[in-house]
Amino acid sequence: MKNLRKIIALFIFIFITGIIVTVVSINTTLNKKTPYEVVTKDTIYLMKASKKAV
Repeated sequence: MKNLRKIIALFIFIFITGIIVTVVSINTTLNKKTPYEVVTKDTIYLMKASKKAV
């Protein structure tokens, strides 16, 4: 019976450790800052399109 309790305690410890490692790794990937670029419209294309429409 003592061995059974030791085995159960070991599995519970491994399970909790796995959950903690998973949560920490997910949080580190979500907290990474991604660089972003400002997208501007091509005004030359819009000017040419408006001249063709008139």
